[in-house]
Amino acid sequence: MTPSGKSKREPRRLIDEALGNDHRKKSNLQAKPRFHERIIYVFLLACGLLSILTTIGIVAVLLNEAVSFFTRQQWSATNKAVFAEISEDITAFSTTATGTPLEDGNIIRIGDEQMLVERYERNAINIAITGTGGGFTVFCAGDTVINNASRAITVGEQAACAENNIDPIAFRVGTDALAIVVNPDNAMVNDATMEELALIFGEAETWADVRNEWPDEPIMRFIPGTDSGTYDFLAEELYGDEPERLLVNEPVTSEDDEQLARGVRQNPYAVAFFGYAYYAENSDSLKILDIDGVTPSADTVEDGSYALSRPLYIYSTATYMQENEAVAAFIDYYLVHVNEDIETVGYFPASDEALNEAKATWLQAMGQDVPSDLSTVDSLLPEVDLYAQNGVIEIAGSSTVAPLTDRIADRFHEDGFLPRVFVERGYNDTQAVTHRGGQEIEVEKRPTLVEFFTGTEWIPATGEFGVLPLVTSTLIISTIAMLVSIPMGLGAAIYLSEYARPNVRKTLKPILEILAGIPTVVYGFFALTFMTPLLRIFFGDQVQIYNMLSAGIVVGILIIPLVTSMSEDALHAVPDSLREASYGLGANRLETSIKVVVPAALSGILAAFIVAISRAIGETMIVAIAAGSGPNFTFNVFEGAETMTGHIARISGGDLSYDSIDYNSIFAIGLTLFVMTLALNVVSRIITNRFREEY
Repeated sequence: MTPSGKSKREPRRLIDEALGNDHRKKSNLQAKPRFHERIIYVFLLACGLLSILTTIGIVAVLLNEAVSFFTRQQWSATNKAVFAEISEDITAFSTTATGTPLEDGNIIRIGDEQMLVERYERNAINIAITGTGGGFTVFCAGDTVINNASRAITVGEQAACAENNIDPIAFRVGTDALAIVVNPDNAMVNDATMEELALIFGEAETWADVRNEWPDEPIMRFIPGTDSGTYDFLAEELYGDEPERLLVNEPVTSEDDEQLARGVRQNPYAVAFFGYAYYAENSDSLKILDIDGVTPSADTVEDGSYALSRPLYIYSTATYMQENEAVAAFIDYYLVHVNEDIETVGYFPASDEALNEAKATWLQAMGQDVPSDLSTVDSLLPEVDLYAQNGVIEIAGSSTVAPLTDRIADRFHEDGFLPRVFVERGYNDTQAVTHRGGQEIEVEKRPTLVEFFTGTEWIPATGEFGVLPLVTSTLIISTIAMLVSIPMGLGAAIYLSEYARPNVRKTLKPILEILAGIPTVVYGFFALTFMTPLLRIFFGDQVQIYNMLSAGIVVGILIIPLVTSMSEDALHAVPDSLREASYGLGANRLETSIKVVVPAALSGILAAFIVAISRAIGETMIVAIAAGSGPNFTFNVFEGAETMTGHIARISGGDLSYDSIDYNSIFAIGLTLFVMTLALNVVSRIITNRFREEY
């Protein structure tokens, strides 16, 4: 080998010795880590892995419990309870009459025992007040089975019933006296004749038009509506074939006796009429007139000397009574017990003869023999076994008779006419055991995704699973917060970045960041005790004590430091060369800030906004204290409404049973909230990448 070849290989050897045989590898100039640095490295790695695993665990728990909420057997209260103790071999029992009805095929639970509902009987008595005439309209149409009537049925009403093959039967249940009342301050008017009443409710303009010595003041008239039997009765008694005279002076009409009484109380020269029972309840604030020198009483009503006494009826048909045993049983019970309650309601008992005739009518309608001596009819009426009766009894008609019918209906329920459940005991392999009276019934409920996202009621305990009220209130409060925080936060950021001197910036920015550390519970009470009263000064009492507007404004104040700090960091990162170029082209500081610096920092600013929105959506204490404590589907910002975080805080702080429907609902709401914030973070990444500028 020549010396020249040796000289060529010498540099390569020196390089190989210095860098190793593989020249392509980069040199590692980093010093080997020391022992304590390795410990720190392992600790940081563990922290990172722990945070990842924690996030995965949280998501897994949310998913598991939320899926359970939609798929697992859930139980919600029915607002019903077992009426009396039921032993383990009883398969039919009564419940209270409140709450949502059960349905055939429901799975219910009492204690730990599950039962399959084979049949459910509502056993309800529904009473509507429509006036006697309005009641006959629906009765003759076949929509009700009993009509309360403060007068006898008319020929026209009988014809309307006949068109639908309905043959009304009247049962006399008592006697009422019409009360003519005036304001106690009208000291001169104490009595009237029937002729004077015709003028008072008819053509007379002033009281003096009726009697010279009475006040020369306009007569204010308050009377029942034209569908009322009370109206029909007085119109016939005063005007005969000219009932329209009762409306000649355009009186105030209402089916509500309280409105009539209120009108008399508020007007010293007013007059009204309604049933004596209502006057008896309000005798301390109204004055009743004697008619033709006779005061209404039990004796004057019964002997007919009081001119404005009238019989009270209930109407039904033989067909309804025979086809629905509950209707027949109720009328039987009514006739047997009416005189025990009628005076407490404020009416007068029908005579024994009239009541016995009504009982005989009942026997005849049921196809039974009627004795010639009606005094023995009581012994022929069957004793009602209310625990054997099932059905729904629809009643309408007179507001006068309604209180009496309502009293009898209450007794009918108390004596056993309650909703009845027929069940298969020990369902799903549970043990049939004895349950004490009053124990709550729960029913299986399984919410659906459609119901969850579209329903407007959120009461899981009673089977209402619509999360919209919580979502809408959360979004409304967050929107208000952003309307407050974005302009103020961005304005403060522009000032700190572009206008403030370095020493001012160094002072103000830490102060803003310290403000972000104030406990949110303080902000909550600030909203409740300062912001809400301030809003009520401007907007009046329409602002409720707990309202979304106050909570939204204070949440906005809370996140102003966050918007300011992140936006200022983004603005401050814009190179000074861009500012100097703008100034060199003749732009002033405002034009440079708005048209150059802000667009250059847009990705950071938008990221700040989205982080602030996520913070507003996730805020808990302010909304829990100031926004309201009940789901409310409303867009009125002056009203209270519970947010998703506020609801979770309230419910989880209560006495929740593990694995109950309320407990599982928290995780369904939490997962919804997680998805919303995750979506915001994804949007934030997209926006940041889309508008990012590199310098």
